[in-house]
Amino acid sequence: LLLWSFDFAEIAERQHAGDWDGAGVLLVEAARKLEAGGAEGLMICTNTMHKLADTVQAAISIPLLHIADATGHAVVAAGVKRPALLATRFTMEQDFY
Repeated sequence: LLLWSFDFAEIAERQHAGDWDGAGVLLVEAARKLEAGGAEGLMICTNTMHKLADTVQAAISIPLLHIADATGHAVVAAGVKRPALLATRFTMEQDFY
C-alpha cells in the first residue's frame, strides 16, 4: 500500500481561488510518483478532488477507482432509493454524483 499525503493548505488555497488546473498539477504529480513507486491502482480519498479524476486518469496508466462509482454500487447493493450526501460546498457544487 502506497500513500500520498498533501499539505491541505495547498489544496484549499487552489480550491478557494478556483485554480483547478493548479490543483490538477499537484494530483497528477503525486499520481505519477505513486505509479512509479509500484502502485497498481489509484484512489483519491476525498470527494471534492474527484473533480480532477479524469485529468489524473489521463496522466497515468494504472486505473483510478472513482469514489462516485464505488458509492453508486454500494447504494444500489443496499437497495437505497433516495440517498443523501453530506459533503463540503465544493463537492455539492460538482456534477460527479
